[in-house]
Amino acid sequence: MIRSRFMRPALAALSVGVAVIVSGCGQTTSGKARPAVAAPDACDAVVMFVLDVSLSMEATDVDPSRLTVAKQAMKEYAYQLAPDTNLGLVTFAGTASLMVTPTTDRAPFTNALDSVRLAERTATGEGIFTALTAIDTFSGIVPSAGSRRIILLSDGKQTMPEDLNAARGAYTAAREANVEHIPVSTISLGTADGVVEIPEHSGSVKVPVPTDPDSLREIARLSAGTSHTATTLPQLTTTLGGLSCRR
Repeated sequence: MIRSRFMRPALAALSVGVAVIVSGCGQTTSGKARPAVAAPDACDAVVMFVLDVSLSMEATDVDPSRLTVAKQAMKEYAYQLAPDTNLGLVTFAGTASLMVTPTTDRAPFTNALDSVRLAERTATGEGIFTALTAIDTFSGIVPSAGSRRIILLSDGKQTMPEDLNAARGAYTAAREANVEHIPVSTISLGTADGVVEIPEHSGSVKVPVPTDPDSLREIARLSAGTSHTATTLPQLTTTLGGLSCRR
């Protein structure tokens, strides 16, 4: 979301875990704290979580911050999944990194969340493409008849590249996910009033970082996924609870 002159090279490493997981395709929802959507009866074979770690995730319009709430809800989500669920993690800012390959072990997932650091820019397409590669590699080694899913948690619009329809853009990645029958469930976290303070030589400057639910909604549509919004921890927890089956 926040532009910068800098970008880091992408990191990726791939190892394999074995398991079976769940999730379902529900209706578009605001993620408001209402009764939780019933968890699906059948489980996905693989779920990749794609987390935005751009600087805008530091905004405090979601108390205490967007990133803090995201990490807390994601940890709860992980431990509520069925024991034989394969769960992986990709983070992205200016580049994307494969943090955890699909596995039934929850410790790597939660440990990776604890080590997350914010960075500049937002390359949403790279995050989705990296998740697709991880899923394809895992599925090639551990064949499964089960479905596969990506959950994209972000607070705003892609900034790198600016064109979401570019070769490595988010809309292009969403179309590829659709071709591979891997829906992307998107969650827009935050409000239109988000602000972050950026250090400068003479102090700091406040930069507006409003969410962009429209682009996330389009990513979900193009990939045949579902779109959601959340502005509090209970809302986010409720939304995630409706996306996958539980223990």
